[in-house]
Amino acid sequence: MDRLIVCDIDNTLLPPGGKISDATMEAIASLGSHTGFSIATGRSFHVVRKFVGDLGLTLPVITSNGAQVYDYQRETPIYESCFSERSASSLMHRLISEGFDFVAYGKDGIFYRPGSTHMDFFLNYNKSVRPEIRAPLIPLNEKDLSSVPKALTKVLVYFPTSDLTKSLSSEKDLEVTSSMPHVIDIMAKGSTKGNAVVALAEYLQVPLSSVYCFGDNENDISMFTCGAVGVAMGNASEETKKYASIVTRNCKDDGVAYAIRHLL
Repeated sequence: MDRLIVCDIDNTLLPPGGKISDATMEAIASLGSHTGFSIATGRSFHVVRKFVGDLGLTLPVITSNGAQVYDYQRETPIYESCFSERSASSLMHRLISEGFDFVAYGKDGIFYRPGSTHMDFFLNYNKSVRPEIRAPLIPLNEKDLSSVPKALTKVLVYFPTSDLTKSLSSEKDLEVTSSMPHVIDIMAKGSTKGNAVVALAEYLQVPLSSVYCFGDNENDISMFTCGAVGVAMGNASEETKKYASIVTRNCKDDGVAYAIRHLL
């Protein structure tokens, strides 16, 4: 393998409310043995298995906004950056005391606040897959956070205030970004998709100059600035496009397939 393509999922490979198109699946399948393909997503490794199976992926996959690179062949991470227990406990106590709705991605599953109004994404994913690959959904015991869930890689906060975002962004042990409107993604400091791309490229012994990263949102910018070649979707934010070397068609117009066949 002397070249690697890494794609975001939502609004890059996968259009809103849809499925990965046949044209995109065919373009990925047409890649020769010299070109590897993987994905980089803000999703937990528990809710990526469907795409690993659908795309026939064999390489490790970047999950939790870069906090983890997970090898589904061996069922183990090859790279991981988890919250410290102190940091995770402090963050959860604050979010609960201030009344924010959030989910936390951990080794054992997706942890959520009882009564959360933002579980449809995970419930719908579980409905769409076989029982054996459904994501474990685990309610937090908010009365006893003396022992936080193991190996937490990301906390997703819904409808944060600007004050919360600003405050958390100033914390020296936290990495804060956004993977979609009206949410913030919080990871341990240094957990970015870009750093995970570097780790994956080193693991696969592919030079960064031969890695092509596709994305559409703020949390993809680090992939465009880590030394790899950034490919922004046509539907990407203008800020994201500023950092890209290539701009392809919109997700709904098979932008990944078009780039694979005509631009790379």
